[in-house]
Amino acid sequence: MICMEKIKPKRMLAIFAHPDDEILTAGGTLAKYAHQDVQVILLCATHREEARIPGINSEEAGDIREQELQQAAEDLGIEVYFLGYLAGELAKTNPEALLETVTCWIDLVQPQVILTFCPEGISGDPDQITISRIVTQAFDLSYKKGLLLYIRPAEAKIKGCGVSSFKMDDGQPLIEIDITGYKLDKGRAIQCSIGQKPGIAGKSEEDMDLIQCYEVYNIARDAKTGDNYPDWFEMIREETMVAIRE
Repeated sequence: MICMEKIKPKRMLAIFAHPDDEILTAGGTLAKYAHQDVQVILLCATHREEARIPGINSEEAGDIREQELQQAAEDLGIEVYFLGYLAGELAKTNPEALLETVTCWIDLVQPQVILTFCPEGISGDPDQITISRIVTQAFDLSYKKGLLLYIRPAEAKIKGCGVSSFKMDDGQPLIEIDITGYKLDKGRAIQCSIGQKPGIAGKSEEDMDLIQCYEVYNIARDAKTGDNYPDWFEMIREETMVAIRE
């Protein structure tokens, strides 16, 4: 568990299903805010998984994926914690128990921003869909503070440098985070995922053109009192920290 004495005034909590889910979809955002003195905490729901690395059994594969994520988190400048579930089994997990776990983490961290999947996940993956639903329920039932953002990887892939816009999608506004200055951090983190055969194979410095300059999110819930995009933290007050310490 996170040490409460090390809680910073500005906090972002990213909750995803598998190792490397966060890197490809939100790695630049996580690195950007981590370098701006925001405490960025990643929860990875799964720790072990069925063998997906050729020639390696499931236990070894789980260890490799964990080590890869730990290294990627170091490259991004973030903290990472594992919830310990088995990949592919989240949809079968007791939803009340999973909801309680996620709710406890959110209550502990008290983040101003929460990142997770959109309701469909990235590609309809059941684990990702489950995490999206549980995180949304935790926000709606017991938190209702700050911003809940859904990642939109499909949108991000078509964006290039110099492109920025503010759109509406099914009534939900989109925001785009410029990660131009953090593409190298994201590239290095991607290269940590050897078991997943990332698309960046050369030196990080040489493959930066393969990484888009924007990452895109739906604003799923906005409990803030004013429009302060994209500076999500400008309205944080000291009483927030006092409440956390009590």
